[in-house]
Amino acid sequence: MELILETPQLLKKSMDIISDIVLEGTIVFKKDYLELVALNSNNVVMVIFKLLSTNFEKYEVEEDTQISLSLEHLSTVLKTCDDKGKLILDVDTTRNKLKITSEGKNRKEFELSLIDFRDDNIQKVPSLEFPVNIVSSSSNFTTAITDLGFLDEGIGLTIEDGKFSMEGKNNSMAGKIDFTTDVDVQDSQSKNFTARYSIEYLKKFMKADKIAKTVELSFSSDFPLKVQYKVQDQLLLAFILAPRGEE
Repeated sequence: MELILETPQLLKKSMDIISDIVLEGTIVFKKDYLELVALNSNNVVMVIFKLLSTNFEKYEVEEDTQISLSLEHLSTVLKTCDDKGKLILDVDTTRNKLKITSEGKNRKEFELSLIDFRDDNIQKVPSLEFPVNIVSSSSNFTTAITDLGFLDEGIGLTIEDGKFSMEGKNNSMAGKIDFTTDVDVQDSQSKNFTARYSIEYLKKFMKADKIAKTVELSFSSDFPLKVQYKVQDQLLLAFILAPRGEE
């Protein structure tokens, strides 16, 4: 099975972020998109990645095909590939290899060994219902995480009277940011909610601001946080993060 990406930037940037969270995973090639759903080693974060067939010059998948591999190794190889040259992905299930060819300034060829696939390699996205959905510019979200990142290992997200804020604290300092611009709060229950999440992982997620201009945040009190970066008709990169208790 051979797939050809005309411009590989979205795949490269996404795998750079994902491989910093999940070391191994299973990619499923479906009729209209390829998908990766994976849990990190301590089951705190689920990563959901979809790259639509519209990104490809050639994408012909007759039946679902799945491969398991080191995402760290995949990202390492992709970083060497030309941003503007075509990227060819050739899945050879008989040899248990993924061949990657970059047709840029110089032609580069790499082979990655696949991991033996097991049914339990496939993760399923949990069915979660969120009473709150916030849409903000991704740069706005990144700035807030950066500004509060030195205060604590966890950051609190709050909806109060229909307004969204983020805050952090430690023994000697506290900080709070009220989102007043570039934000749309959709609160289906008109209630107040608050939850706390790991700053370590939020800092990893925010790197996706280089991929999408907006970010969607969904959460509830002491409930997982869903962070979604989307590029219309091209890509979805989402994360589900478990809540963090008070220290």
